[in-house]
Amino acid sequence: MGSKGFIGSVIVGFVLVIGLCCAVICIEKIPVGYEGVQYSMSGGVKDETLGQGWHLVSPTIKVKEFTISNEQLILTQDSREGSKEDESFKVATSDDASISIDFQMSYRFIPEKLVSTYKKFKGMDGDDIVQNRVRTVLKSKVSEITTDYSLMDIYSGNRSEINNKLTEYLNQEFGDAYGIAVLDASIIDSHPDEKLQETIDARVKAQQAKAQAEAQQKTVEVEAKTKLIEAQNQAEIEITEANAEAEANRVISESITEELIRMKEAEARLAHGWVTVQGADSVIADAKE
Repeated sequence: MGSKGFIGSVIVGFVLVIGLCCAVICIEKIPVGYEGVQYSMSGGVKDETLGQGWHLVSPTIKVKEFTISNEQLILTQDSREGSKEDESFKVATSDDASISIDFQMSYRFIPEKLVSTYKKFKGMDGDDIVQNRVRTVLKSKVSEITTDYSLMDIYSGNRSEINNKLTEYLNQEFGDAYGIAVLDASIIDSHPDEKLQETIDARVKAQQAKAQAEAQQKTVEVEAKTKLIEAQNQAEIEITEANAEAEANRVISESITEELIRMKEAEARLAHGWVTVQGADSVIADAKE
């Protein structure tokens, strides 16, 4: 191989190495469930986002990733439930109490709003927005809903209504402010302190006493209604019997005619001598001579 051939091979190798390096630098991988927003100093934010997979982009373009699949934000007291540390937080109630809750939220960024969200938050990616924007206002937003409900509603009541209201409200608020769709927002547990627990226990006892009193009252009402029905039934029976007896007497009375009385007199005279008949079945006899 001549010197020219050697130099040519070196140049080709160098070009290949440079090309490979450029390819590595310019290749951008978007993970499954994410989309990438493109930005460059010269052209600003591009309207076209990058979907999942490998993409060849200019070295001058920066890509910020946003999740468009379902993600969860979990804030709990127990690390076994999802948080790395105690991240439970207190919310206000309608009866001026404050109780610590465990909370979880399922969410995703809205694909159609990614570019405007990126512009609004000046280059922050999805994780930055959730950690540094959403979490800072989350507690106050949740309290805006819980203030419509009592301590007992949150502690032991039916939370489905509260959670539905939370989901609807946060979806509206975070959709407008951060381009985030909230799929589900839920209070999953509550943690009253010692003093608050005493208050709750007292209210539970009061509710139980009230329930017991109401049950007893219903029992008394049922017993009274039963006795009234029995008395009404007995009265109806007595009225029916009296009506039947009166009807029988009426029939008997109507059956005593003048002809029947004469017939009875005649029969008695034959059997006893002179008699006076005072009724169909009553006979007064004069002794036979």
